[in-house]
Amino acid sequence: MDNFTNGQPGPGQRNRLMGLLETDDSIQEDKPASSKKEERSGHGKKGEPRPLETPYQKESSDFPPKVKINLNYRPGLVSNQKDPNRFDRDRLFSAVSRGSPEALDGLLEYLRRTSKFLTNSEYTDAKTGKTCLMKALLNLKNGKNDTIPLLLEIDQKTQNPRPLVNVACSDCYYRGQTALHIAIEKRSLDLVKLLVENGADVHARAHGEFFKKKKEGVCFYFGELPLSLAACTNQLDVVEYLLNNPHQKASLQEQDTQGNTVLHALVMIADDTEENTKFVSTTYVEILKAGVKVDPTWKLEEIVNYDGLNPLQLAAKTGKVEIFKHIIQREIKDPVYRHLSRKFTEWTYGPIHVSLYDLSSIDSFEENSVLEILAYSSDTPNRYKMVVLEPLNKLLQQKWETFASKRFYFSFVSYLSFMIIFTAIAYYQPLRVKPSFPVEFTAGGFLWVSGLIIILLGGIYLIFAQSLYLRRRRQSLKTMCSDSCIEILIFIQAFSLLLSAVLYGASSENYVAVMVFSLLLGWVNMLYYTRGFQRTGIYSVMIQKTILRDLLRFLLVYMIFLFGFAAALVTLMGDAPSVSQNKSLAQLESAGSHAMYGGLLSVSLELFKITIGMGDLDFQEHARFRYFVMLLLLLFVILTYILLLNMLIALMSETVTDISGYSKSIWKLQRAIAILEIEKAWLWRQGGKRRSGCFMSVGLNKKDERWCFRVEEIKWTNWAKDVGVLKEDPGNTSDSEINPEETRSWKRMPQKQLRSAVSEEQSLLQPQLSATEMIPLEGQTRNL
Repeated sequence: MDNFTNGQPGPGQRNRLMGLLETDDSIQEDKPASSKKEERSGHGKKGEPRPLETPYQKESSDFPPKVKINLNYRPGLVSNQKDPNRFDRDRLFSAVSRGSPEALDGLLEYLRRTSKFLTNSEYTDAKTGKTCLMKALLNLKNGKNDTIPLLLEIDQKTQNPRPLVNVACSDCYYRGQTALHIAIEKRSLDLVKLLVENGADVHARAHGEFFKKKKEGVCFYFGELPLSLAACTNQLDVVEYLLNNPHQKASLQEQDTQGNTVLHALVMIADDTEENTKFVSTTYVEILKAGVKVDPTWKLEEIVNYDGLNPLQLAAKTGKVEIFKHIIQREIKDPVYRHLSRKFTEWTYGPIHVSLYDLSSIDSFEENSVLEILAYSSDTPNRYKMVVLEPLNKLLQQKWETFASKRFYFSFVSYLSFMIIFTAIAYYQPLRVKPSFPVEFTAGGFLWVSGLIIILLGGIYLIFAQSLYLRRRRQSLKTMCSDSCIEILIFIQAFSLLLSAVLYGASSENYVAVMVFSLLLGWVNMLYYTRGFQRTGIYSVMIQKTILRDLLRFLLVYMIFLFGFAAALVTLMGDAPSVSQNKSLAQLESAGSHAMYGGLLSVSLELFKITIGMGDLDFQEHARFRYFVMLLLLLFVILTYILLLNMLIALMSETVTDISGYSKSIWKLQRAIAILEIEKAWLWRQGGKRRSGCFMSVGLNKKDERWCFRVEEIKWTNWAKDVGVLKEDPGNTSDSEINPEETRSWKRMPQKQLRSAVSEEQSLLQPQLSATEMIPLEGQTRNL
């Protein structure tokens, strides 16, 4: 052991100390200083991600200062002399980016001699944490990079305690991404196999900001897991390998940091385009089939994320119409996977199809059902498109016909009677400062007191019912304004009614104004009951959309103009001097000036009259700036009467046109909201929740029992294509085999003869159809 000299360590001790304690960035060796350009670049703009790989910018070397203890230090291998065969990060990254294994000769000996590993920070990007293996995977040539197997071999031979294959990016944007994610993104099955064989973690989570779902900014959410990435990028061969490889099998039940499985991730990337829908639907079914192969008892579609949503509910919540339609109408003919279906063809007769639909997660009997999501989530897009899909359309129709319509009409008649009594009491109620109790016991007095009691009880019921509704919904302000306008107005109406009763009891004359306000709101709230009728329901929707979408924006801009011009005119005309020699005339002119331009409120009223065409462009003859006043008035007319009003008319016309295109669907959505409110109303819930459909066995296994809903449909086009495939025996609910001879006979039939047969069958069946069945038939005939 070397001795210390004058309190300082000797040369040998200094060498061992340098080997044991080393900086994170290897400052004991000559390291080039960072260029000013690199220092200036930093992370770029605040919140802007640094590219993981770019040919226009070098990897960062701006490491924070750290001191590490080399636990693998071996005496005699560290020297103060400069190593002529030194491998730094730039040399290593240059070699792997070129794909040159020859340039890595001597790397293993260098790492052993210096007790270093490829995962040391000096061999990574300071900003992203990118390793040499990631660098090699990001620089493939014809899908290959010969340095990748060599890097993995060197890392294993150095006995790295932190294997290179599982090192993840460390910055906030790409955090969690490993080499396996990059290999899958590069669509290389061979590299995926190589990495998994070398111990890659198939459950690594890429959870940086770049991989999170955001409303703004560039991102790619795929479910964080390698399996989800392969599924979301349409690589079924990689999915199959990850699930069945002998090293570490990926789990279909694995969830990411948001609780989403691979099925949730597929729903998230759906965008309703034809190509996207085709591959997402195919991959979705293949994932379900793969789950059956692993464990037939798994129910992957029942796994919920941390928001309490399974894949079907997530599709409804995010408004993904096509994948939502695929899930609820999925029918698999293969007997092995038939239990994965949510639709089961019961029997057919010609173009008539009778199907059973699985109601799990759909019926409002269950908590957080699809019907509740579509009815109560106003921020969900395309709700009106989803409520008309089967089985939702017929399910809501069945609920309406069995119980909701009777309760709705009863509520309508009750509310109308309440408003008539309220109006009669308000109209015949004399203006009294003191309450008129006790009253004379006459027929008129008895009716008057009975009316007051009915109104008071009605107000109490309305405020209690609406309080329960608002408490149950717990909506945001935006949701309440778009979906619950009428309910809020009813609550204000009931509150005003009770307040007027209190003021009347306190002998306050102000009760009249409050009572009249409640009366006005009461009649406006009759619009709620228009949703029970198709012709009037869509009209109330148009009024609501026009007010919230167009009129509020118009009023905001108009109030700015109105206040600005009113303030200018008041300032100019408030102290206009009178120069008339006729004193009485001057006084009259002064009085007129005060009446028209005496205050901000009066000026605003006059300007509003001009806006609606009821005012004049009169100005003060003796105003000091009369020409400027005239210019201001003309400018106000141009901006409001000509510009703003015509823009409002154009916007309202566009809104009505847009809504008219899907008016029936919007009306059905409004009626669906009313149906669910009737179901949840405390007055009608005494008998418990109602469950639709029937409980039956639909799979090959008799234990596969579900609540199903029967739907009858007319499909002329499918009949022409699928006849001979579907059975036509109404009395038998078991599966029937395909008749090959029958199928071939239809295929051999000439196209002209086939159309003739379809047309003849249509003419025979059409007179027997009911009125409700004729509506979809007409549209389907036009399509044919």
